[in-house]
Amino acid sequence: MDEQLESPWIVIPARGGSTGVPRKNVRLLAGEPLIARTIKTALQGTLPGRVVVITDDDEIAEISERFGAVVLREEKTTGKATLDQVMFRTIPFLTELGANNSDVLLTMQPTCPFIKPARVKDAMQRFAQGAGSVITVVDDRHLGWVFDAEGNPKPDYAARVNRQELPAKFKESGAIIGARISDIVRTGTRIVEPINLVEVPEAEALDIDTFSDWAVAEHLASRKRILLRTDAAKELGMGHVYRTLALAYSLARHQITIVLSDDKPLGAEFFAEYPFEVATVVSDLEFLSFARKSKADLVVLDRLDNLAEFVTLLGGFCKVVTFEDLGDGAEVADLVIADMYEHPRVPAERQLTGVENAILAPSFESLKRHITFHETVEEVLVLFGGTDPSNLAVTALRALEYIEFPGRVTLVRGLGADLVDPKAYKLKLRVLSNVKNMPAVMEDADIALSSAGRTITELSSLGIPTICMAQNAKELTHTHTTPTNGVIMLGLGALVSTETLAAHLKELITNEDLRFKLHTRALEATGTRSNDRIVRRILKQIGF
Repeated sequence: MDEQLESPWIVIPARGGSTGVPRKNVRLLAGEPLIARTIKTALQGTLPGRVVVITDDDEIAEISERFGAVVLREEKTTGKATLDQVMFRTIPFLTELGANNSDVLLTMQPTCPFIKPARVKDAMQRFAQGAGSVITVVDDRHLGWVFDAEGNPKPDYAARVNRQELPAKFKESGAIIGARISDIVRTGTRIVEPINLVEVPEAEALDIDTFSDWAVAEHLASRKRILLRTDAAKELGMGHVYRTLALAYSLARHQITIVLSDDKPLGAEFFAEYPFEVATVVSDLEFLSFARKSKADLVVLDRLDNLAEFVTLLGGFCKVVTFEDLGDGAEVADLVIADMYEHPRVPAERQLTGVENAILAPSFESLKRHITFHETVEEVLVLFGGTDPSNLAVTALRALEYIEFPGRVTLVRGLGADLVDPKAYKLKLRVLSNVKNMPAVMEDADIALSSAGRTITELSSLGIPTICMAQNAKELTHTHTTPTNGVIMLGLGALVSTETLAAHLKELITNEDLRFKLHTRALEATGTRSNDRIVRRILKQIGF
């Protein structure tokens, strides 16, 4: 407590006879008894010896003493006494412990485990300013109905508007109610004018009464603070931000912030369309400070070649997971995800490798899509990443022109890729930009042309035979561009001529047996992969 504020007496009533959730007050929540959370919060808000648990239960009494509370034993009751009555008859015991009439008595419920110590300070500040009572409340405005004198339903609102436009309406959270001891003795109640309301967020207002409430409590108690560090740029491509977005959706029940470089605005432009908190930093040093101030539990680095010193500093206060990282930072990270290439100096027990650990856009899992193999190739899909720095799409279109492909051609361009004029080619060509639902576009394709990024696994998951050309030398190291995954790899795209690509295209289009083998192998390779399974694997391996 602040030296300028009084130290209250905090009483925690805890019966042993809970029926909605049996043994509720001693049931383990995130590894400790429920009542322990409220005791620990109360002890941060007052002096030692001023936190009192009133109980009729031996187990509750033992646990409360172990966690530092004074225990007042009562006989088992029917539970029909009001808390005002319980507090009134508890005051003589508090007086024996040294309480004065001018002291503040706060009641805190063990069934409100997420109230923060700062709320005790908020309450005491209100008393210092002249409050007679302080009650924690939560905003509970809704379109509601009541019954009139004749028993007919009628609205309790003046106009049907959005919830946010309704007049404020507050519900007691039950977390904290308090008054001065003298006022409770005088009035027999803790509700004394002038009344002050302390509004708390919905999570802090949770009052556990049923197993549904308990499920919410388990969710809140197990949430982590996670930072996802990534970037996008012409030279980097868009693969990192696409994977980070998919990861954010899979981790969305946690508190997520996506952190980008201030000098790479393409990432911020991309994430502006999605419902995640985004922050920018100018350097790794600033990110370290941001992560520490954020009290991050986990940092995920989806960028290339992290330095060991940087990862070591992060690992001093949180877990660190890196994706596709060949830097020496991967050697000191808690876990490396390397679905496209293994890190040669990271032990196998700290790596998750192969396409079964590839994170894909959630849209690839929303529907169980019916994959149809066609005897003839009617549509070719061309997609070379979000930026296509080597302009391989042009090579692909020229090769399709060269073989005079008569079918449909779909070209997908990302935010950072150069525009392509469909009228410039003698093809049945359509150009799509910044596609949001990629599997809906992909599933119509009979074959595809792509670079060696994460798109390869997306195509494999739909059984689409693919000709691959690498954008750069680093992509040549990717291990997922193999026939086992339905892929024909031609090497570095800048060295592949139009004629060479045309020959491979013609062979794949006309050789039905080859296409069918690639189709079936791709589906077999990706058949058990899922984002949720991968995320569970990651969290389990780092001990969450």
